Amino acid sequence: MTSEPDKPEESVAASPEPGKATGGPGLGTPTGMVALGGLVLIGTWVVFGVLLNDYWVGWLALLLAVSSVLLLRAGSTFVEKLAPVPVLTKIVGYLLAIIGLFVLIEDVRFADGTLNEFPDVIGALASYAGYVIAFLGARSIKA
Repeated sequence: MTSEPDKPEESVAASPEPGKATGGPGLGTPTGMVALGGLVLIGTWVVFGVLLNDYWVGWLALLLAVSSVLLLRAGSTFVEKLAPVPVLTKIVGYLLAIIGLFVLIEDVRFADGTLNEFPDVIGALASYAGYVIAFLGARSIKA
């Protein structure tokens, strides 16, 4: 009887490709960063707008934030017929950045009337962080 040389056993549970286990790209990708900025804006709207009734995120920014989160999970669906998902996500990220710039200018211009309490300031800083994260994600998307 001949014995075969020892072969290394292949692992049955090989590590999946990035994004395959979760169903799509994660929040660490540039597309995910735009969605993370959208999630921050949605969270700011819920906490500081709905619950505390202090600082409100605008409806257009909220609509773009929801669309950025939905675009993260859009695979090869009907969205791909419009344009590639990275291109759409880049557009949404840049639009969020432009809205964030206008919101910052408006808040600085009318700071004595809008940012007069501590929750207002924290809500404004959280929304600015969401706009910046969306901009940085959109800027690093290769499309």
